[in-house]
Amino acid sequence: MFHHFHGGRHPNVQGSISQQDFERIIRFLDPRRILTPFEWLEKVHEGRPNASDLCLTFDDGLLSQYEIALPVLDKYRLKAFWFVYSCVFEGQLAKFEVYRAFRSRFFPDVDAFYETFFRSVSEELGVNAHEAVPEAEIERFRKSYPFYSVNDVRFRLLRDRVLTTAGYEHVMDELIQARGLRLTDLAADLWMSNDHLRRLSGDGHVVGLHSYSHPMVLGGLAHERQREEYEKNSVHLKRVCGTAPIVAAHPANSYSDQTIAILKGLGVRCGFRANMAPRREGEALNPSPFELAREDHANIMPALNERGRTG
Repeated sequence: MFHHFHGGRHPNVQGSISQQDFERIIRFLDPRRILTPFEWLEKVHEGRPNASDLCLTFDDGLLSQYEIALPVLDKYRLKAFWFVYSCVFEGQLAKFEVYRAFRSRFFPDVDAFYETFFRSVSEELGVNAHEAVPEAEIERFRKSYPFYSVNDVRFRLLRDRVLTTAGYEHVMDELIQARGLRLTDLAADLWMSNDHLRRLSGDGHVVGLHSYSHPMVLGGLAHERQREEYEKNSVHLKRVCGTAPIVAAHPANSYSDQTIAILKGLGVRCGFRANMAPRREGEALNPSPFELAREDHANIMPALNERGRTG
């Protein structure tokens, strides 16, 4: 699973990797093990994927993926799944990605942003970030996402589980305005266009569902709201790519049994989670074709770097 890349007009932001590192990952994994999306779907449908089989997935429709990662895929003649949320292709902004660009580009480091954000949350909303998020919950979260720091997790739990959407956006918009910045300026060069999606689909890649607006807690939404998120996403991708999407990735790893039922109703054949931890304690790693585990590239880099050190 890949998200952000840096190089050229795309800055080095938290969690991004270079084209060189991406190629190192591909070679480390062995391109011969990487199936095309259609080979992967066939094996999942027949219930016979092997432990050695791999597929590549890219989330969020980011332009850096197309401009930095795609040339490497072309070099090795590889195809991938591309999971996109649709609102940004229809004239809207996904603020969570714009905010991410802001905190990555306009602070000395991410902890400097967290310090400013936590202080602003206290001043603007009267919420103490360190008291609002229990340490035990932070450690539980980090078991599934060990590459996140304590502050990374505190920020995400505060944003997604403590603050309201309105409260979070109020604090972030105030910080951005104080810097004399505009959301539209920060959004420049973040996402692909419909033409990019069309080209990917026409070249043997598979473009899949990732909801319409990427809610951070989609699985907790009412059934009708979840259905609307995926129906609008599906309509958009069918219009652009010419065929109804048959794969999905759960945004922010948030889904429920209702979500799976909705995806089945839309003709989806395969769905991906965002980590390697089962949704329920004691459950199988891949309990259904709609809950396939994915490894984040951030968990591969340490092994890759260790190989480099030892030769």
